[in-house]
Amino acid sequence: MKIAFLTTGDIRLIATMKRALGHANHLADLGWEVSIVALDCPENRLRVGEECDGRVKVRWFPATGALSEVSIKTRIVAELRPDWLYLCSYTFRNRVVMGRIPGRPRLAIEHSELLSSIKGLNPFKRMLARHFEEKSLREADHIVCASRYLTCHYRHRLLDLGLSDKSLTCLPYAYHESLLQSSECDTDELKAAYGDRTNVVYLGSMIANYGLFTMLDAVSHLRESRSDILLHLIGEGPDLAKARRYVEEKGIGSQVRFTGYLEERRLPAHLRLADAFLAPLFNTIQDWARCPSKTYMYLPFRKPVFTCPVGESAELFSDRRLFFPCGDGRALADRLSRLDRGTDHQLPPAELHSWRHRTLQLSEALLGRDE
Repeated sequence: MKIAFLTTGDIRLIATMKRALGHANHLADLGWEVSIVALDCPENRLRVGEECDGRVKVRWFPATGALSEVSIKTRIVAELRPDWLYLCSYTFRNRVVMGRIPGRPRLAIEHSELLSSIKGLNPFKRMLARHFEEKSLREADHIVCASRYLTCHYRHRLLDLGLSDKSLTCLPYAYHESLLQSSECDTDELKAAYGDRTNVVYLGSMIANYGLFTMLDAVSHLRESRSDILLHLIGEGPDLAKARRYVEEKGIGSQVRFTGYLEERRLPAHLRLADAFLAPLFNTIQDWARCPSKTYMYLPFRKPVFTCPVGESAELFSDRRLFFPCGDGRALADRLSRLDRGTDHQLPPAELHSWRHRTLQLSEALLGRDE
């Protein structure tokens, strides 16, 4: 069986290629012929080189306008002639003209968020998102949802449309097992930099509605009582400059480090040396629907993951001591104030949330459609 993953954008800014990279080698292990269609840019080439072996075919397309991107992707997929075409998102850019693909492959469409319900989004973009959300239900041969919320939402929509027999799989994001292989050199360097500090790590985008200022507010409450705590923020985003100003205004610069974007190979050492992880969420449809991949990347390190009882975190964690109220920096500070260095924590089994395990589920779902 042949499968082609259709992706769009630079992985530093748009995460659609994470799914393709996570499944590619493992699908090849199961006997699939795997191709990835991806934007030609330095970061994408670096990540593909690090995460995919020679069995995975990669077809690159140049940065161009939306209609031209669709045309190029259509030509590439027509040449690949896959049995399954997997759209890692279904948008105006990330699609092909199916009528021009010989033999029409089966179509798997992934939903990883519910853009049409995000109130802060431009009204036209919300309308366009709703169009593709509805269109996907009619066109897909199989639907993949990255969260339990999306699974329930789309099952109900299929029922409303009289399409209840259409197959759908709940398949959250996952972590690469290579994440546990950190360089001794990197680890020693970071140990020296941290000294005897208590290291609290957040991995993700620097965006206000991802809880950025909730975390910074928590540190400001801990400034005197737990000056040993170091908040380590890994990632980039539109609110990074505003966050830096906030840190300066609150006088907490000695307790906050902005690492910026890190290449995947540099992440293991940073995660291994964490004493705790953060995954703040809000009680919004946006956070109920999305699947923060960082949550699964935290699991193998067996440290407490302080989060909110929303969406995938509510599904994943049963230890209520890990939860704090949405947007409540003082409550988060209270949780962190009792944190000890180097203490392991009982978390869900990491092996059930690896890309290897997720790939077995995906392969079974797709092959089941061909029986």
